[in-house]
Amino acid sequence: MKRSHSQILSGIEPKKLPEEDDKHLYVIISYATGAYSHSLHRIRVADLKSCSSRRKLNNLPKPILKLPCSYFPTSMGFFSVGSKIYMVGGGEITFGLKDVASRRCYVLDTCDDPIYCIRDVPPMNCEKLRPIVLGPLKGKFYVLDRTLASGDLEEFDPKTESWTRLPSPPIYPIGACFEEKLDDYKVLSYAIVEDQILFSTRKGIYAVNVCSKKWEHRSSLGGEVEFPFRRQSVFMDGFWYAFPCIYRSPVMAFSFDWDKGFQECQDLGVMLPSWLVKYEAARIMVPMGKNTLIVVHAGFPEDTTKYCYLTLDMCEFTCKSSGEPRHPKVESRRYSIKYTMTGGLFEHLGLSACLVTPSI
Repeated sequence: MKRSHSQILSGIEPKKLPEEDDKHLYVIISYATGAYSHSLHRIRVADLKSCSSRRKLNNLPKPILKLPCSYFPTSMGFFSVGSKIYMVGGGEITFGLKDVASRRCYVLDTCDDPIYCIRDVPPMNCEKLRPIVLGPLKGKFYVLDRTLASGDLEEFDPKTESWTRLPSPPIYPIGACFEEKLDDYKVLSYAIVEDQILFSTRKGIYAVNVCSKKWEHRSSLGGEVEFPFRRQSVFMDGFWYAFPCIYRSPVMAFSFDWDKGFQECQDLGVMLPSWLVKYEAARIMVPMGKNTLIVVHAGFPEDTTKYCYLTLDMCEFTCKSSGEPRHPKVESRRYSIKYTMTGGLFEHLGLSACLVTPSI
């Protein structure tokens, strides 16, 4: 059954990170048609760092697991806690028919033998067709549909594997113009600042404090109605790293002030996608600890969708003082490696990635 296009991106860093020999990056491919909704590919971080950018293209490792679409919905959200990968929400969009969304949640423990043992955990309170996953924040994760109009932000506690629905944001009543409101309150970008999650929409910026569970609508923040970046942002060592626009843009570093909002610090040009990727399908940043960030791009060459390329770039950052605010700089480009995928890749939809470590 054909499913809609989606670019679900999620990369979460556990609080405590062991040595790199024990880390694995799980790259998750989402598909539009066929027998499987997702495939999981495991890459050992230590092996990636030993690769040279001059080497020829590698084939993406064969999937360790394929999720049949007869049981698992497409476009799920993913996040990791230690050795566990959680899978939430997702669903199907079929032209001319009502969308089908899921509230189910599954967990895969990568330390289990065999690895394909996936179990159900308590479902979310509400269905989420295109879930956004944020966290960890205070040891918990937060999942929202693609629009604040759904009013379905939920908190997940990994210790108890339980869900708590947060109060709805202070938006105008939806009324008869439901579709228009969905678009007005679509989440364009998001960031974690202290105890708050900030959501940028066309109707301004909304903030929720995860401790008090209270919302605040800021029509602007530091003079900006929308954040100067799109979708995912990663907070690391005092700076926020994000893509300033949707297509083929480098990673930017931003500082933040409650009175000034997000201020651009530096264009990290080394993070531009590979020349092989002419048309990007998806991209994501995955924090690796020790001032290190991996940027993953997936896309197609200029003239065909028969081949898909996956590029991974690792950089380590340090900071230097250069007035206010401080400006981060790239200390070293740790490695760059490229993978290719073939065979019916016009069905390729999106990309997710989780950093998995031994049990904490």
